[in-house]
Amino acid sequence: MGKAGEYLKSAIASIRNNKGRSLLTMLGIIIGIASVLTILVIGDGLKATANGQFEDMDVLTIDVSIDESKTDKCFTPENMAAVERSMSSIYGFGPSINMVGTADGKKDSYTLFFTGVSDVKRFTTGNKIVHGRYFTRDDVDECNYVCVISQGAATALFGYEEAVGETFEATVGEKTKEFTVVGIREDTSMDKSYAGQYGNDPIFMPDIPYTVVPDMCDKDVNNMFTSASAYVHKDNKDEAQAKIKSVVENVMGLRGESAIKVKSTEGMSTVEETILDVITSVVSLIASISLLVGGIGVMNIMTVSVTERTREIGIRKSLGARTSSILTQFLAEAAILTSIGGIIGIILGLLFAKIACMVAGFGFVVNPFLIAGVVAISTGIGLFFGIYPARRAAKLNPIDALRTE
Repeated sequence: MGKAGEYLKSAIASIRNNKGRSLLTMLGIIIGIASVLTILVIGDGLKATANGQFEDMDVLTIDVSIDESKTDKCFTPENMAAVERSMSSIYGFGPSINMVGTADGKKDSYTLFFTGVSDVKRFTTGNKIVHGRYFTRDDVDECNYVCVISQGAATALFGYEEAVGETFEATVGEKTKEFTVVGIREDTSMDKSYAGQYGNDPIFMPDIPYTVVPDMCDKDVNNMFTSASAYVHKDNKDEAQAKIKSVVENVMGLRGESAIKVKSTEGMSTVEETILDVITSVVSLIASISLLVGGIGVMNIMTVSVTERTREIGIRKSLGARTSSILTQFLAEAAILTSIGGIIGIILGLLFAKIACMVAGFGFVVNPFLIAGVVAISTGIGLFFGIYPARRAAKLNPIDALRTE
């Protein structure tokens, strides 16, 4: 313990005597650790936020699709209604289809991203109605040109939020139709994230009855939909998922043809998590290059330090210092140098990650094992890149070392 204390004191004294050089040596380690930690924490925060949003949902969707290579049948309003009647554990069953167009407001035109859905979409998170109502099953069955828009869209189109009853013209392709606003929902982060995707002009996303979409596109409603979703309370998800495939196969007359595929939406899928992990790993690997550069810097500075202290090493060895003692002293100095750089890098990395997560709206999740790993990596870099100069110092011939002026 006494020897360890001496090594520690000697290493700290050497770092203090060369503050400027020591700081420059640590800079590469600080940048590398801060970069890697920032990226990893943001990645963990993104996953936690995405999964947390799904956990907060009371209503989940079970997606059902038809394999078009095995049948030419599609979901019709009649057989979707039959699925609903056969399953008491779901709120409803209907398609979701998107359509891009333009809308003419009182002052300007806007990019329009229709979402054609069933009336049961009202149960999902993000559809809290603040004015008016959601459209009804009658609106769907009668192909009424009604819509539910966000607060921001209402303000952009009509100049004020409580725009229930207002109308606007929407154009898709060569067809223009007039829509009546029946409900205003709360703005969501999705509304903001879509802004600017289709150019510089704002975009808004109204929900409309799915039966309107075929009419706008001059298609047959009975030959258009090859996928639909069951809306189910999270407590009934397992029961509904176990039953829905056989129910759909019976209603569609597809039993035994393996044409129906079912997927539950309850969190980030394994594929999505894997993709995010790969992206995080690749970016972290790129950021880790600065760690390699920092390690080489440690080796260079420690080599210079050995050259400067050659006479000191010679005196110590002539007084009986063992080779292992000299080796340990310089390794300790390298390890302390990189450990300090690692600690500073951790502080900066967490600070940058916290700011980035606050700006992006992600959760700030810090894994203690990640911090421990970062400290171990930074210390390991010091030991690895400090071996060469430490061995060089330990192997110096005391007589040759004493001759150095």
